[in-house]
Amino acid sequence: MKGMLNASRLLLACALAWLGLALGSQDVPTLGALSDLSSNYLPAGMPQPNITLADLQRLLQQKCGKANAQNATALSENIERGAGKLFECINGLANITVIMEEVERARPRGDLDVVFEKYCRRMPQARQCLNDFNAALLPCLSEPERQHNAMMSRIMDKLLQFICYKDGDQIALFIAEEGPECLEQHREHMGSCLQSSFGHYLPTGLNISTATLPDLVLGPRQCVELHDLETCVLRHLEQCSNITPSNIVEAMFRYVRKESNCQQSVDRVARDHAEALGLTGAAGGRQQQQQLLLSLMPLTLAVAFVAA
Repeated sequence: MKGMLNASRLLLACALAWLGLALGSQDVPTLGALSDLSSNYLPAGMPQPNITLADLQRLLQQKCGKANAQNATALSENIERGAGKLFECINGLANITVIMEEVERARPRGDLDVVFEKYCRRMPQARQCLNDFNAALLPCLSEPERQHNAMMSRIMDKLLQFICYKDGDQIALFIAEEGPECLEQHREHMGSCLQSSFGHYLPTGLNISTATLPDLVLGPRQCVELHDLETCVLRHLEQCSNITPSNIVEAMFRYVRKESNCQQSVDRVARDHAEALGLTGAAGGRQQQQQLLLSLMPLTLAVAFVAA
């Protein structure tokens, strides 16, 4: 039961993270809560950041200063207030502890859909909370980030729709089909996948005192990295006894690709690499070409990462 509960918390943590939900009780999440989250869900052996409130404030002000040097302090403080309002708003809609208790009671009875239907009906309020915070964030974004902001908002909206499809049928099915157990079984592997795909965005040795925030964009390089993450995660989840959790996670990644230009970027990298190796044309036929492209995909992604 303890393992299932931990896996369920991991599942809901991932789902609620997309919603911008705070993990904790009724209060705004603290740095201690964030530390507990990283220690619980990051793979063993991965270095844990030592982040202070002053570090976060410095990073935020530095970010705003790049977009608007004259008003950096005021803008960063506005985002801090907006974040507090966001967490307060969302915590008023959903409490992670209460949700987990309701999930544990409903699962044996097969009533998970009832639990998630209740919370998914609050989605419009959650979406408004996120929109309000995004409005406070916009003045601190660079020009490329602003150009990507609309796309990021669409992706977020689609993920919300995915999570609450038919009033939460997707997440209810995920739990019913042993999705939490599957996640728990491969938690270490998924953490390694995340580290190998996006770990380079973290400061070396997690030295937060010299760190800067990366641009919040989803360009060709990030698309290839996201596909790398997807491929790695699905490779492990497909080893679970039930294939349904892997299928649902794959569908979530497809939602992201559909609302972005990521599929084009991944296809272009694969095609360019295949042409460089002389794998196009009549040699081998279409089926052989497809098999070769699939077998070369890990190498393709690695080459794209190094060249970016």
